[in-house]
Amino acid sequence: MSKKDGIRERRQEKIRQLLEQQEKQAKLWQQQERMQEQKHQVMPAKNRPVREKQNARFEEKSFLPVPYHMDTGGGDELDPEKLWKTNPHPWLGWESGDGKGGRYGGDFASIYESGDGGGKRPFFRSELKWKVIVAALLFAGIWGVFHNESPLAQKGQAIVKNALTDEMDFTAVATWYKETFAGAPSFIPIFNHNPKEAESANGSVELPVVSPLPDGAIVRTFAELLNGVELAGTSKEQVSAIETGRVLVVSEAENGSGVTVVIEHANGRDSVYGKLGAATVKQNDWVEAGDGIGTLKETASEEPSLLYFAVRQNNQYVDPVGVIPID
Repeated sequence: MSKKDGIRERRQEKIRQLLEQQEKQAKLWQQQERMQEQKHQVMPAKNRPVREKQNARFEEKSFLPVPYHMDTGGGDELDPEKLWKTNPHPWLGWESGDGKGGRYGGDFASIYESGDGGGKRPFFRSELKWKVIVAALLFAGIWGVFHNESPLAQKGQAIVKNALTDEMDFTAVATWYKETFAGAPSFIPIFNHNPKEAESANGSVELPVVSPLPDGAIVRTFAELLNGVELAGTSKEQVSAIETGRVLVVSEAENGSGVTVVIEHANGRDSVYGKLGAATVKQNDWVEAGDGIGTLKETASEEPSLLYFAVRQNNQYVDPVGVIPID
């Protein structure tokens, strides 16, 4: 039997039981009506008390649902939508059917309990009161355990900590769910026992790239130097890091040619800044694209100050013009 057939049979059985309950209720109402008619026939209408007439008129207006019979149209399956439209309140009267509330009357009747005054009050209020009391007692007990230093209290503390921190084993829950509902929901993480291993993905990190000298001009190209370019800037102009990275080297040449800074970037790229007048970073500093790393040498009058700039990709020099925006 498939799962769909099982659901259909349970639904048909439930509707069939509802119809049987309604038929029992209809028979009971018919018996009561016949008894009322016999009672009225015994007593003449002209001698009938006015109060009884009023009660009879009141009894004619019944607040209970009218019993119904549904035509399935020759099919094997009842239409729940049509059933509901025919009688949208089938639960009314279930309590009075057989004294036990019918199939579901007992369950609905259990939410009420008789009070001392003979009336009825919701049972959930009393149940909520006891739940609050039990919760308060448990809280007080746990609070007392964690404020006590006795060996027994320390054992209790360990039990509570393990219950809150240890991972729960849901194998029994998954087994029960499978037996009850014909399969555990694998889309819930706790029931998924076949986790997939993480797989590496090939890709590159795209970070912003800027020019070390935004207004600098190339005076010597990569074709001339074969390992970088020379940019002309103004005296003591600030030099910026082209990309986010970590400072690997800060060194000053002995021949007085200036300070050199090497920065390591992502994706196997390094940038080299040479002939600096001074460096404003030190080794292992972390810099972002556009951060100042040093200044050019000071020159007299309007003479340009030169910057040696190189880019290495996987330990090979590449033309910086293809990497950074240089006009």
